[in-house]
Amino acid sequence: GIEVQTDYVPLLNSLAVYGWQLMCVLPTPIVKTNRDGNLSTKQIVFLQRPSLPQKAKKKESKVNNL
Repeated sequence: GIEVQTDYVPLLNSLAVYGWQLMCVLPTPIVKTNRDGNLSTKQIVFLQRPSLPQKAKKKESKVNNL
């Protein structure tokens, strides 16, 4: 009978530009109540982005410039 509302869209949209992707969300046992009686929880958000081979890109650009 509990409705959980989360809104990660603004966070994900702001980080997606840089290649970050949401991998996992872990709830924590931290629960707080606000003045309206609504409960809120803290969550741990794991993000990941693909690694970019920087050295390979630099070598390719040097070879192409010669």
